[in-house]
Amino acid sequence: MLTSLIAMSVVADKTAPRIVTASLFKNGFAVVTREIDAPKPGEYSVDTIPQGSLGTLWFTTTDGTQLDSVVTTTNTSDVRVPVGTIDGILRANVGKQLRLGVRNGDAVVSDQAVGTLVAADGDVVIVKSEKGTLVLPKAQITSIALAADQGELLYSTAQKQESRALRFRVSGRPGKIVMFSLERGLTWAPGYAVDITDKKKLSLVAKSTLLNDLGELDNVEARFITGFPNVPFANYVDPLVSGQDVNAFTSLVSSIGGPGGQLGQVGGFSGGRAGDMMTQNAYAPRLDLQNLGTSMPNNPLVGDQKEDLFFYRQPNVRLKRGDRGYYTLFRMESPYEEIYCWDMDDQTQNNVEYRPLPSEPGEVWHALQFKNTSGQPLTTGAATTFQGGEVVGQDLMKYVPPGGQAELRINKSLNLRAEAEEFEVSRERGAIKQPNGYPIFDLVTLKGILAIGNAKDEKVKLRIRKDLTGEIVDAEGQPETTKTAKGLTQVNPVVRLVWNKELEPRKTLKLTYSYKLYVRTAN
Repeated sequence: MLTSLIAMSVVADKTAPRIVTASLFKNGFAVVTREIDAPKPGEYSVDTIPQGSLGTLWFTTTDGTQLDSVVTTTNTSDVRVPVGTIDGILRANVGKQLRLGVRNGDAVVSDQAVGTLVAADGDVVIVKSEKGTLVLPKAQITSIALAADQGELLYSTAQKQESRALRFRVSGRPGKIVMFSLERGLTWAPGYAVDITDKKKLSLVAKSTLLNDLGELDNVEARFITGFPNVPFANYVDPLVSGQDVNAFTSLVSSIGGPGGQLGQVGGFSGGRAGDMMTQNAYAPRLDLQNLGTSMPNNPLVGDQKEDLFFYRQPNVRLKRGDRGYYTLFRMESPYEEIYCWDMDDQTQNNVEYRPLPSEPGEVWHALQFKNTSGQPLTTGAATTFQGGEVVGQDLMKYVPPGGQAELRINKSLNLRAEAEEFEVSRERGAIKQPNGYPIFDLVTLKGILAIGNAKDEKVKLRIRKDLTGEIVDAEGQPETTKTAKGLTQVNPVVRLVWNKELEPRKTLKLTYSYKLYVRTAN
């Protein structure tokens, strides 16, 4: 991105700034460190300016080198701009002896005009020739050639060009100027391959795909970040390098307000399930997962924890701008269990507005449960499950801390059918009244029935989760019950019931529960 560094006082003193480290978030931003050689005291100018985010652009030097000043300025230079039209070439060669081909020539010029090109502005050219001064329409000129030995025709024109630049003044010993800034143009995408060919122990390979649209990375250490930093001004360019005038910058500051946001969606995923892309077992070309992650070096620099952020470290990255890189982060093995999950969300809205359960069958998901044994976090990313070299499912791996329990969905189970219903058992009208006796809420007793059948030829482990609003009266099957305290404006608690069961092949499990719920009294 930075293309030239020129000592202002001595043209021969040139050096090239370089990116030395980059810490990448998953939303297109990266913290970039650049070094600029300062071989002696004097002034240096960086022609192309990094677009650092507001408040993140900082400069320092190596020991013994003093940074006296940093100024953003405008440089003016002469450049030659190529021309590719007859009009442009005529303008570039004013003053030369030319032979011009003329379409539909008349008695004065015949089919050509020879002489000195005096002017080429507007729609005509003026040529001083032996026949006098000629005025010719440009539209009738078909060819241009030199009429005498004058070198070559010019195919470019000189123009003044202005460019913004950073100017540094340094003193003291030779050293380096170091620039830090948060910039857009570098990001990474995590991915996981989970192999469950072994029925007792899975293998997981984590990878990173690095996308570089910022600048050349030559033997750079890249750090892939997982976490949610608070950088509310990421999308605003620092005033030192933005090029904004005073009015524009002060208007921007007025519109920003105070801090308190997050850096976009740093996780790179906004939640959701990407359309549940794979709902059944999917066929794919066979993949040799035994060598996946071992044919490439496993990064010995595992990573660093800094406050609430974790940095996966990848040394020796070499990518040009526009390149993409694939890197294996780590590999782990872990015992696992296959479970079938039926999760039912709470249908009650606004704490007192009951809604019946959907009439369609419930969704039962085939999932994996395993411990993160890698010693580092599993960041949020796409995870593909393989078995015997085939793709059998894909889902979103959610963040799992080191040593934490992971749950990864594979696909929907077509061999387990789940149905649920709830019905009203009783209602106490006006159970809660205003001081004047006007009824506000009825107390309703509801009973629920859950049924799930196993059409598989093997026993399965079930995890049934039911979220509801209300007070549990009883629940069959000894579920784990988690109850939250009522808020100041709530009349009902919120409860989660979780049953962990095993279901034999060709059998059906039925569970019942009942609870009481205050609902708004109908007028």
